[in-house]
Amino acid sequence: MRTELFELYDNIAMAAPAASEAGSDVVLILKIVSIIISILFVLASIFLIYKLRKGIGQSIERVEESVSAPGLVKEVFDKNWQSVLDKMDLEDESSWKLAVIEADKILDDVLKRIGYQGEDMGERLKQITKTQLANIEEIWQAHKMRNNIVHDPGYQVSKGQARRAIEIYQRALQDMEAL
Repeated sequence: MRTELFELYDNIAMAAPAASEAGSDVVLILKIVSIIISILFVLASIFLIYKLRKGIGQSIERVEESVSAPGLVKEVFDKNWQSVLDKMDLEDESSWKLAVIEADKILDDVLKRIGYQGEDMGERLKQITKTQLANIEEIWQAHKMRNNIVHDPGYQVSKGQARRAIEIYQRALQDMEAL
């Protein structure tokens, strides 16, 4: 194989002087055309990179808009959130349950204001993906706890369970820039 390549090279090299006189104009034209094509490819690559970066930037902005709460009055949410935290400081189970219910309501209110549609929070949560809200699975668990509290009067909650649910809601609210 190697010797065949050398023979092919030798044949081309020997034919080149004869062809160079007759085809020098053709070679020059081919060089010019190849330079123009190369320049076009470079320009097309730059244009595509620019468009991709712009598209990625717009996608990131859309994701940020879908998970942030623009125009929300943080002071109102901070005041309501402080009420939740105050209830967690008390030493009775009913206060902890109420704190979980209120935290769930605050998150639901933020979701409504952002524009998530649905008849209840469960329907709004179904529209949220992990890329929009990192702890969505944990939010579902906290929301299920809230539903148990509301629908089952005998449902018991420890302070640790309630505190964990409150932390989940707090992280979601912070990720959405409502707190």
